[in-house]
Amino acid sequence: MQPPAEWPEIGHDELEVVPTRSPRLGWLRYRRLVLGARASAAPTTLFLLTGAALGPEGLNVLSRTVVASSEALIWVGLAVTGIFVGLGVASRSAIPHRELFVAATVATLTTIGLMTAGFYLLASQSALPLPGLLLAGSVLVALCASVSAAAPTSAASSQEMLRASRLADIDDIPLLAGGVVLIAALTGEAGALRLVATATGGGAIGMAGCLLFSRARDTERGLFVTAAVLMLAGIGAYLGTSPLVSGCTAALVWSRVPGPADRITAYDLRALQHPLVALILIFAGATAEGTLVALWAAALLIVLRLATKLLVSVVVSRLVGVSPALLASILLQPGVLGVAMALNAWLVLGDDYRWVVSAVAIATVATEALSLFVPDAGTESA
Repeated sequence: MQPPAEWPEIGHDELEVVPTRSPRLGWLRYRRLVLGARASAAPTTLFLLTGAALGPEGLNVLSRTVVASSEALIWVGLAVTGIFVGLGVASRSAIPHRELFVAATVATLTTIGLMTAGFYLLASQSALPLPGLLLAGSVLVALCASVSAAAPTSAASSQEMLRASRLADIDDIPLLAGGVVLIAALTGEAGALRLVATATGGGAIGMAGCLLFSRARDTERGLFVTAAVLMLAGIGAYLGTSPLVSGCTAALVWSRVPGPADRITAYDLRALQHPLVALILIFAGATAEGTLVALWAAALLIVLRLATKLLVSVVVSRLVGVSPALLASILLQPGVLGVAMALNAWLVLGDDYRWVVSAVAIATVATEALSLFVPDAGTESA
């Protein structure tokens, strides 16, 4: 069965803003700008700051009671995020060459190792008490802060830019896998079993979707897709793991099983993707606390992330034939997926890990502000 023409191919996303050479931007026009003017996936800083302004430490519109009663929306947002991560992985899995996978593995392991070691050593020597297990918290915050923004491959101006963008996409997958495994392990007994059950449930829903989506009428199709998303979110919430896992697993099934299920899902969920991403960021900003612990951890993350990403760019650039400056300009951009993982950890693990959300949110805002002064090598060379 061939999918109708109105089901677009998985690939370019409307949040991927193609940079334009507007004279109004002046000296900023060739850079990845903050507040959505840069070529990134979303105006991350704007949404985080909006959430902080509306949160308990601001206008208190999003009070703790409101956030607690809206957790179901966050779970749904995480499930939809997982679906699009899975669709992106499946659509690009056959494109990269072997050296890109090797380079992504080296970049991921180096980033996680250096950031975890640096954060743990400095935190253990400080007098600031971090709630929860120090080593586990160090690994978790390193995983969340290491995620890079998805690069718009459709706007790549050269083959070198395309390879660098794909590398940035690939190296986030091990970070996501490590994050959800660690969250499941920290939940207590049978964490591994519940994680397997989450992935299995996501695969089962994916198979059911393959049978239902393509044969449903237009009036029924949206209902089936919505029901599938709600079930994927419910599995992660009920088992205390992550809807990112169930959503990603279902998306991989939809992409690999013959049929148009992946295109149908992407088409029907496209309108919800961006509002739900904004919702996740706003709630993360409202959840964040400007405590001394959070500010200290965020400052440490900013320094460690900057140093590690620059080092990784120099080392990995030789493996993929990309200039270190171009690779650094892409890898330095913080990703929304890291904020989503931090929020997921807080929902599952409780207030002992609220500081992770706070530190990652503050570090993301600061890193995007610093990106104003980082030349967008790919655009400038165009």
